[in-house]
Amino acid sequence: MNINKEDITIVILAGGKSERMDGQDKGLMRINKKYVIKHLYDICKEYSNEIYVNANRNIDIYNKMGLITWQDILKDYQGPLSGIYTSLFNTKTKYLITLPCDGPLLSHTYFERMTNINNHFDVRAAHNGDRIQPVYSLIKKDLLNNLKSFIDTGQRKIDKWYNQCSLELVDFSDEKNIFININSQEDLIEYKTLINKSIK
Repeated sequence: MNINKEDITIVILAGGKSERMDGQDKGLMRINKKYVIKHLYDICKEYSNEIYVNANRNIDIYNKMGLITWQDILKDYQGPLSGIYTSLFNTKTKYLITLPCDGPLLSHTYFERMTNINNHFDVRAAHNGDRIQPVYSLIKKDLLNNLKSFIDTGQRKIDKWYNQCSLELVDFSDEKNIFININSQEDLIEYKTLINKSIK
């Protein structure tokens, strides 16, 4: 069964400190003169009318790009789980899909597989055949209070929270490149050929 577009909110997670990029806001990374986040947004538009960016700085720049931002409810850059909590708090739809801002090789396959559901679950998370990709997920809105209780214990590890929920792993072992992320200038050089095929 495929989830209806009207039941999905998508959030692009861009709320981190980008320490491995010397503090550069990875949400504002450009490749081939195009903002990666706009490239991601354009793909997301096919799967939801409710698309947001979880960001904690440069809000005016995102807004000028026509993107709507959600700033972390929790203070002091507490990691992607804080962005997920903020998004579950704000979303009005039954499901939330998450993805990071630094994955330029996102494809339609991601959304098609994540929204094709058959089993009972609380969270669906992508798995590339080697390990879980926790920031690529489909989460039910009604987990908001569950996540708040987890955060209130002082914990911030996504995987640990997922394992307390009914977790379903979605196999992407044949599409590993989707999850290549850019954390440094060296990554840009290493994956240049693949990125050039994706962002033109």
